[in-house]
Amino acid sequence: HAFGLSRSAFTLAEVLITLGIIGVVAAMTLPSLVNNYKEKELVSRTKKLYSNVQNAVLLAQKDLGTVGDNTFLFDVSQTSAQAAQKFAKYFNGAKVCESSSQKGCSLYAYKVKFATKKTSGDDTLTDYSYTYPKIILNDGSCIQVIQQTSCYRVNENDCVQDADGNCVKDENGNTINKISTHIDCARLIIDVNGPKLPNQYGADTYQLSVTSKKVLPPIWAPYGSKSFQNILSGNGKLEYEKYTVGAKK
Repeated sequence: HAFGLSRSAFTLAEVLITLGIIGVVAAMTLPSLVNNYKEKELVSRTKKLYSNVQNAVLLAQKDLGTVGDNTFLFDVSQTSAQAAQKFAKYFNGAKVCESSSQKGCSLYAYKVKFATKKTSGDDTLTDYSYTYPKIILNDGSCIQVIQQTSCYRVNENDCVQDADGNCVKDENGNTINKISTHIDCARLIIDVNGPKLPNQYGADTYQLSVTSKKVLPPIWAPYGSKSFQNILSGNGKLEYEKYTVGAKK
């Protein structure tokens, strides 16, 4: 007498259902995983570029014989283009795009969104197009150089601002003015992945201030101060608001 062997197998319907479940789970989790990976990469690139900027400044100080003093590298009597050319020497293989009309430089003429929902003054969300000279580094990151004409400036026409960097108005709809002082000799707009998106402060772009003694992180929310503080503290969370330029706040 021969005994038959009992075999169990998945039916086609069961296989399809299982694959469907796997597909749904993947669709739910994959975007989050990809986004987390992208953010970690941006954080890593930001740390690297900030460190490279600090090291380049120190190298320049030593080379110029002015350790502890940035006013020779970022001399207020020079143009932004002159400052960029001088600073670029301290990054291996870097090139300078003084204007977008130069060969290979048009790619770096792009607009940058703010980290907050900043408006153009009429509740319309805006971005900004920078045309200052850029230092293009080997890894595709770039540094835009804005040379100031003085390391100490008083602005009597600044306004009291909200958390997004927009001017606050009184009950009559008038802007509330204030006097502010600025102590930066130059500003450096760093973009850790160049023309690649998102091209937004707080994500891949930050504005640093160069004082006579130091290179300081951003302190203004629209320039990505929250993200930068998180990166420096080890938190690593990128804080920026996604918005559509031209939409109403």
